Order: sequence, then structure tokens, then C-alpha cells
Amino acid sequence: MERMIKNPLKNLLHKLKSLKFGQPAGRLAMFSASIKQILSLFSSPMRCIKGFIKYSLICLVIVSPLCGQNYTITIFGFPFVSVTMEKTPGELTFQAQTSGLLDYLWPTDNTYSISYDSSNYDFKQFEKKIHQGSLTYSLNSKYNFETEQLFYDDIALNRPPEIQTIFSMLVRVQEQQKEDLDTKWFPMEHDGQLFKSRYLWAETDTLLINSAEKICDHYRLDIKAVEDVTSLPEQSDYFMNNIIAKKAVRQIWVEQTIPRRIVQASVKLYGLTIIARLAHD
Repeated sequence: MERMIKNPLKNLLHKLKSLKFGQPAGRLAMFSASIKQILSLFSSPMRCIKGFIKYSLICLVIVSPLCGQNYTITIFGFPFVSVTMEKTPGELTFQAQTSGLLDYLWPTDNTYSISYDSSNYDFKQFEKKIHQGSLTYSLNSKYNFETEQLFYDDIALNRPPEIQTIFSMLVRVQEQQKEDLDTKWFPMEHDGQLFKSRYLWAETDTLLINSAEKICDHYRLDIKAVEDVTSLPEQSDYFMNNIIAKKAVRQIWVEQTIPRRIVQASVKLYGLTIIARLAHD
């Protein structure tokens, strides 16, 4: 079904981007009309809601590794998801919840926790608890350094000891200098599939975040599949499934001064750009 609607959806998004929005009330009316058009591309309203949340929440894992920080994820300038995260040395836990109309139509409350080696960012253990609409499940994985295998319950996958995750990669970009990251590929485990990931430093950029100018290192994050491995059957998590999409363009802005937070991130997929910004300083 998604393949059938991709081109019409891209055409609609192209039209939306060309529109000139006026006052907030006019923007809201236009946005509501746009949602109705998107609805017409799906066989049912619930299918549309799931498809829409799929793209609006894809930015979640880009802003994960910050200590006690809150982010707002927006699409067309409207907030849809709030993210709260807590970080201690070697551990990260964050929660994402839908907000506003989307929370009423199809509530999502996902929690992700990871432990890693704080000296080299190697993956140790990962857990996620997913609540998406009527879907509820949890998943655990743990790395065995003696056998060099990653275990998802009874499923064992061969992985090198230096294996990373999307989350440990995001911690690295805040704690390491661009000279230590730029153009270097790292093996990355992602829901039972083996990938490789790298940062490409683009420029020094200045962003206006909460009325304050932030001088940032601007990166692109590349993720490529290393082997053709089918995801575990339990994986229905929009966040994890779509952040590794082949055509996704992932960008991250990290402030150059301490505490070197990710202040903005964006993901562009199928012509749609989702933006995550620091909610408060």
C-alpha cells in the first residue's frame, strides 16, 4: 500500500511546500485541509494516521543522547512529539510521546534504554518498550564479549566487539571532536541488522535556538546496510525502522561549546522534512 501512495504523497508534499502561509489561523486551516488530502490517499483513516506518524516521528533517535533535555519534533511547523531523555555515564534512557491531535488519534509512548562502554562507546545492552496505538511489546538484546555475539532472547548474531548503535553514535558526536569522527565508518547494530555509519562534517553554522545564537558543527549522518538480514518479526517500531531508510537524509547540529548538546536535527524522507529542536535552554 505504501508503495502505491508514495508518488501521490510526494506530489502533495511538493504542493504544500510551495504554498505561502499567512496568519496562524490561516496556516491551521491550510494544514487541516492538507491532512484531509493525505487521508484520501489511504484506504482508511487509521492507515493514514499510522502512515503520518511514521514520518513525523522518524527524527526521534536523532536527538536521544542528552542529559535531562527536552525536544519538540515538528512537521510543517506544528509540534507532534515531545522527547525527554536522561543520560548518565555509560547509560541512556529516553521517552517519546505524541502530543496534541496526534496523541488523541493514535497515541504513542515509547521508551528506549541502552548501556554502552563509556571509554569506547561499544554496545552492551539495549531494551525498548513500545506502545503505538493498540500495539504493545518489549525487546531486549545483550552483547557477549567472550563469544562476540549479540543475543536477542534465543537468537544469536555474530557482531564485532566494537559494534555501535544509533544511540552510541549520537553520544560520540557530542563527546568527540570532528577530527576524530569525520569520514570514519563504524559498524552499527540496528534491530537485528548489521549496518555501518559515519559522520560527514559539513560546516560551522550558527543557529538561533530559543532566541540565543548557537555556533554549531553541522554534520550529515550516513547509514548503510552491510548485510541483507531480515529484521526480527517483533520490529514494528516506526522510529527504529525508518531512521535507517536508504533515501533518508539525516543532519545534526552540535553546539561547539560545553556541554556540546545536539541543538537541532532533521531527517528528510520522501520530500518531507521532520525537524527536532531543543525545547528550552
